[in-house]
Amino acid sequence: MIKALLVDDEPRARETLRAILERFFPEVTVLGEASGVDEAFVAITNLKPNTVFLDINMPDGTGFDLLKLFDNIDFKVVFVTAFEEHALEAIKFSAFDYILKPINTNELRAAIEKLNTTLEESDEISVKLKAFFENVETPNQGKKKIVLKTNESIHLVPIQSIVRCEADGNYTKVFFENQPKLLISKSLKYFEDMLQEYGFVRVHQSHLVNINQVVRVDKVDGGVLAFADGAQVPISTRKREQLLRMLSDL
Repeated sequence: MIKALLVDDEPRARETLRAILERFFPEVTVLGEASGVDEAFVAITNLKPNTVFLDINMPDGTGFDLLKLFDNIDFKVVFVTAFEEHALEAIKFSAFDYILKPINTNELRAAIEKLNTTLEESDEISVKLKAFFENVETPNQGKKKIVLKTNESIHLVPIQSIVRCEADGNYTKVFFENQPKLLISKSLKYFEDMLQEYGFVRVHQSHLVNINQVVRVDKVDGGVLAFADGAQVPISTRKREQLLRMLSDL
């Protein structure tokens, strides 16, 4: 059972979310509402929800300011936001769950299904918060960071330290310059959507590469990319011309 607190400074936004939850999601019980950071802190302390649907911009601070007030965060967080693009990107890279305003019932359903199947520890929230603030405060795309979760741990890594990503069923193997590879329970398409604006290109059905990490292009067997660690990645025929153009622009 999800026991939720709704935090938003707009009464109509809270009313809308409550109505959707009560109509379509019987597994969710709304314990209460709050209109700002201070009020939400008191409500969380007293009502002890296991989930907080959290707006970002409020008159007395942000949703992130609220989270920083807790020494130990023992509840899950779903941001409900109409935030501007730069900060929304930071939310994605930080691996926080979010839904956009106006609320789409299908997106809300997906978020609630995820709430029912994932566990989140306080130290994970701390890593995510660190990632968010670093990314928001860093205009330089080359210094952005991303949160990656395995079954055993959570990692905060610079995007440009990722050399390549390789599909492994429903998982993705992520390879780095100076650390062991990680197996992440996300599809290769997830990483393609996240990283394509940062110099990453899908060169093959099973491979996404950071073109800044390519050390050589071999024109054998239709084309092969070589990397500093000795790895070789095939280039699909339909991606070859696009990739060569991108490499020529470096």
